[in-house]
Amino acid sequence: MLNPVALSLSPSCHDAISWSPDGELAIAAGEYFQILTPKTSRDEDSAPNSTQDWLITRVRANLFTNSEWPNYLPGNRDDFSVAADLSESNVVGLAWSPAGLGKYRRSVLAVLTSNLVLSLWEPIGLKKQWTRVAITNHVFWSQLQPSQDPSSHAFRKVNIRSFTWCESLKPSTPTAGASFLHSHESRWGIPLLMVVNDFNEVMLVQVRRSDPTNSPSKPYDLQILAFHSLKNPETKDSPFCSGSLFEKAMKERQRTTVLSCGPWQISPATSLGNFGCAVTMIAAVCGTQLRLMKLKVTLGSELGETSQQYTLSADLTEHPLDQLNEKWAYHNIAGPLRWLHTRSSTTIVLAVGAMAAFIAISMPYDTYTGSISNSDAFVFHDYPIYEPQTEDNKGHQARHLEPISAMLTSVNEQSDTCKLYLGTLGGIGLVTELRQLQSNSALQQPKWKRMIEEFQDDYDLEHDLGGMSVSRIWGLAAYRNMTAAIFTSHPTDMIEYRITSDDRSMVVFSEESGPTINTQALFAAQIPDDHNQTGEVIRFVLPGEDGNIEPDMESQRLLYAVACRSIVGEEDKSLRLHTRRSLERLAVVTGADLSDEISKCNSNPVPVSAKTMDQVTGPGGHIYEKCEVCNAGIGWPSAQLAQCANGHLWERCGLSFLAIQGPGISKYCFVCRKEALDEELVACMCGGKQGRTFDALFETFDICLHCAAKFQASY
Repeated sequence: MLNPVALSLSPSCHDAISWSPDGELAIAAGEYFQILTPKTSRDEDSAPNSTQDWLITRVRANLFTNSEWPNYLPGNRDDFSVAADLSESNVVGLAWSPAGLGKYRRSVLAVLTSNLVLSLWEPIGLKKQWTRVAITNHVFWSQLQPSQDPSSHAFRKVNIRSFTWCESLKPSTPTAGASFLHSHESRWGIPLLMVVNDFNEVMLVQVRRSDPTNSPSKPYDLQILAFHSLKNPETKDSPFCSGSLFEKAMKERQRTTVLSCGPWQISPATSLGNFGCAVTMIAAVCGTQLRLMKLKVTLGSELGETSQQYTLSADLTEHPLDQLNEKWAYHNIAGPLRWLHTRSSTTIVLAVGAMAAFIAISMPYDTYTGSISNSDAFVFHDYPIYEPQTEDNKGHQARHLEPISAMLTSVNEQSDTCKLYLGTLGGIGLVTELRQLQSNSALQQPKWKRMIEEFQDDYDLEHDLGGMSVSRIWGLAAYRNMTAAIFTSHPTDMIEYRITSDDRSMVVFSEESGPTINTQALFAAQIPDDHNQTGEVIRFVLPGEDGNIEPDMESQRLLYAVACRSIVGEEDKSLRLHTRRSLERLAVVTGADLSDEISKCNSNPVPVSAKTMDQVTGPGGHIYEKCEVCNAGIGWPSAQLAQCANGHLWERCGLSFLAIQGPGISKYCFVCRKEALDEELVACMCGGKQGRTFDALFETFDICLHCAAKFQASY
């Protein structure tokens, strides 16, 4: 069970906390954001900026270089905004990307600051320095005309008002033998980003990690795939006088402040080079109105099945249900927006935050995808939020008027259930399940709410407030079966005066269902029962019965190293027979004498001795590893070590089994500390790729072979 964490900060926005798929917590705190990384057994308790369970990193988010965000004068009277032009650029939104986008297949943190700049962050270097690696606004600069002044009205096109990450888009399974079977986009999915600017123009942006050998100064490529402009719909019973100047001014100043992308509905592939089609609904809060859009993405490949990356074509249009917005137009919609769904449910629910309530829109999947636009196909429920009962208000509950500041959906894959949690700035915490929403059942109190009440009681007693205190909930986040809530405590019957050093926030953790687990088990990698990736690597690299050996020397050297690893460390007879046949074919292709290795494939695991200088310099000598110190051949005394003929000892890569002979070219498993070559650093040092087999191996096997955990940079 995770212990509560006290932090010297004050949250600067709603939904101020986000939990990454890698277990890292990010918290918005004014000009900074803080990263809480779970401790491992090797971390010292005396490490700086650490708590009992976390290592804490504080990062300043509002310092930009001129190339990242140039200085410009405040806008004119119509476009001037104190938040965008004169603010200190506090963090007003942050969210982790799906896993697989960043280096080592980790998540990237998107941070939106009040100057309306959306930046991407990830840790760089040996000391894991959090660095801004991309500015999303740059992708919109190409839409401005060269003659337009950055301080003009049109410059609002590049101001990002809100954003959201879509669920990772995982294509339908490609055909057997296709290269996409080994692409990281097939396994991890394709990350997509939805953004909206100050003109209420919603855009779908594809974010991809760049090849470091081609563009080392530009870690990420961003591309606009779809565009849709939200027009103000005509509604009945408008509070404004029709055609008045006031109505026109209010409509011009409406901004889209909340975005949310629903789950993908994927159809299978239809032809060669086509990898299916995916449809989702996009919900947005424009002013005080709920707007719905339909996004359709078609996946293909320009090079058929020879490319490792998909090509996407997208279409973003108004959803048919958007014409029915008058059903909830009388609500003062403010957000947040969350989606509830499970594998077995036949409907999907959109939870929408409103003034003193939230609404739940339940619809079948045909309506969700836009196939059917019948107004009777969806169900609309209103859930008012009331103040808790006390001795003074028994029999009459007043409506709770504080805004909803946190909303979270948590899916339990094992029990196939989905829960909705919400918290308000007035300290109200509620929870309900998907089936309860559909049956219009009463809401319950979550475990973390009772934990917040205990801390509020302590705060009340410490300051002798006599019950005149409140806890403000600023955000909720979930990781596996754990829920995190961040809150602050305040007095209610006096003017509160504080300085920055007095800022205090508390993060509490609760397990809403299931048995209690310890910290190590919570953040441990989930290892499949049939996890034997070493054998899979050997079968992947060694050619099959009808496979060809790549002609480049690096691929042939890798093939020989993998074959030796099989001889030294594997007892599977079928695997050793496969190794024997591969070595026989390699000897024919290269002309090398591999009779000793071939003879050892029939016996139990045995060492492979280092080659002599004549063998290293003779026919086919390029397949043997050479010591970079003395240029002698390198042997296999064991499966983990490499030793040359003169006694120099090296550790072997945990993925390719090649000897690691240089400093600073390695990556390490986060859990077991197994060392492996960093393919990007090796490619940069060598000035290019390392061969097709080498690249395919590191593209396919991108997590630790032993414990299924992700890699990280060396210390």
